[in-house]
This record gives sequence, structure tokens and C-alpha cells, in this order.
Amino acid sequence: MRLVALVALVACKSSSTPHVESHAIDPGASLEIVSEEVSFAAGAEQVPGTLVHPKQTGRWPGVVLIAGSGPTDRDWNNPLLVGKNGSGKLLAEAIARRGAVVVRYDKASIGANKTTPSDVTIDTYVGEGRAALALLRARSDVAATKLYVAGHSEGGLHAIRVALAEGDHIAGLVLLSAAGRSLEDLLLVQLGAQLRAAMPAQADAELQSLKKALDEFAAGKEVDPKQVSAIPGIQNLVAALVAPMNAKVARGLIAFDPLPAVAQIAVPVFIYNGKHDLQVDADVDAKNLIAARKGKPTEVFLAPEADHVLKHEPKAIPELRANPAATQNGYNDPARALDDATVSAIVTWLAKH
Repeated sequence: MRLVALVALVACKSSSTPHVESHAIDPGASLEIVSEEVSFAAGAEQVPGTLVHPKQTGRWPGVVLIAGSGPTDRDWNNPLLVGKNGSGKLLAEAIARRGAVVVRYDKASIGANKTTPSDVTIDTYVGEGRAALALLRARSDVAATKLYVAGHSEGGLHAIRVALAEGDHIAGLVLLSAAGRSLEDLLLVQLGAQLRAAMPAQADAELQSLKKALDEFAAGKEVDPKQVSAIPGIQNLVAALVAPMNAKVARGLIAFDPLPAVAQIAVPVFIYNGKHDLQVDADVDAKNLIAARKGKPTEVFLAPEADHVLKHEPKAIPELRANPAATQNGYNDPARALDDATVSAIVTWLAKH
């Protein structure tokens, strides 16, 4: 009799447990969403962020969105630039409307994140990314087996390192306008184009000096910006890198090569670049990343009319470079919208994985 009663009691309790429906990302959906401020611990620090999710109850895939370089905040706004592009906020909300819980946050010493700048290393960003994943895993409205890490620009490098640390505990990695070469190589290419246009006779000598300085800095040696170049712009660049508050993280970034790292990632990877991106070469960087994957599950999308921050940009690169003032003034115009083809490609890939 006791056994029968126990079975009946267990059955009663089991039947009263509410069923939580699991949902997949639907590229055609347009769900009502809710945003809330969150804070989560990464080591001894508190990381402030914003979580956006469907208002409808259920269990959804989760996405961690990591912002790019410099003082770029969780919304992808940079106080050093005129205007606010807000692409991080727009993208997080666009993904959430298709059926996902998305968290974005201010990286160490940026925005509302009070981490001391001189304490930040490249590993600090890995800790923050993994802590954001832990936040999602702890939520009852997130499917723990459907977690993705997405990084934009420099944030793509941090996303790669987070994915390496997580292994098969995530479902996929999304690289948005990320470089397929080291930061040192990218700096030399970007500055090389400017120097050859402005002072072709001096360009090679300046680049050689800068490369030597960057190599020595990455190796832990002291570098004097005034000994690197007489050009104020290059001196300022080097000074910013070697400044005590930046040196730890700058050394790690310059030394990090994303290609061997992305080659080790077993989970599916989505590689995105805009064809009208002035910061990252869509053809070179995407091709480098694809080649490094060596047959592992990888998909690439090159948006025909999108810029570095995923906004719709109908002007081709030659036209953008021909009028730099207009390009700079319009870059962070808040009236500009995300590129539709870009959003569609991202959510379609997420839905398949």
C-alpha cells in the first residue's frame, strides 16, 4: 500500500510540473521583446550589460555579443567618434525578435565597467565572455545546449578565444567584421595605404621602423615612440599602445594570431564581412579565416552593401575613400539602419545550428 501511495504521489507531482516549451530561432519572426539591465561577476569584477529577450514565455537559444576595439561600449558607440551608430543594440534586438535571449555588455574599463585599465589583459576579455555565457546558462528561459558567441571587429578575436576555452559547450561561433590576421599585420596594412598615398618615398622606411617597434613591444621590450617615427600620427599610435594603462592588453592583442586559433575550433563557425568595410578587407580577411578552418564546419557571407558596423552602405569603397569627410560624418549617423541582408544571413545561420 505504501509503494502504491508513493507512486501515486510521484505521478501527481510530476504531472503538476509546468512544461516549458523550447523554441528555435525563426528568421521570419517578429516577436515582442523586453530589455533589462543585468550585472554578472567575472572574477572579482562586476560586468554591466543589457539582456534582451522575447516577451513570450519559453526556452530560447542564447547569444553573447562582444563589442569591438577601443572605448566601444555594449551598443557599439564610441565616445571618441561623432554620433552614435548603435549597431550592437540594433543587432541584439533584431536577433531577439527572431527568438533568442541576447546579452551584450561593456567590456573591461569601458562604459559603465569600472575595471582598472592597467589591470586588463587579453585574458580579461575571455573571462568576461565566459561569465556572460554562465549568466545565460543559469536562466530558465535559455536552452543551455543552444548557446552562441558572436564578436564584432576586435571582439571577434576575443570571441575566438572564448570559443576555444568553451570547446563543445557552445553551439557555434559568429565572427562579424573580424580580422583574419594579427593586429600588427592589420595596423601595418592600414597605415601602409595611408603612407603610400601621402608620402610614397618614405612609406617603406616608416613601415619597417614601425614593424620593428611592434615586434619588440610584443616581445616585452621597452619602445620609445619618438624613436619609431618623426610623424606625429605614428608617434601617437605607438604611445597609446605602450602607455602603462594599455600595455598589458596591447601586447596580447598584437601577439595574437587568430588563424591558428580559429583552426582549432570544432563547433560551426559563421564568418561575416561587409564588402564596403573600410576597416577590414572583406576578401582578404574572410579568405584567411576560411582557409584556416581547413574543412571544419564553416559558412561565410559577404554582404554586398554593408560597412564595418553592419549598416547598409550603397557607396563602394573607392567612393567612400574619395570623400573621407563625408564618410566620417555619416559613419555614426543614428538614422542609418542595419543592412537587411546582413541581419537575414546572421539569423538564418543561427536558425540552422
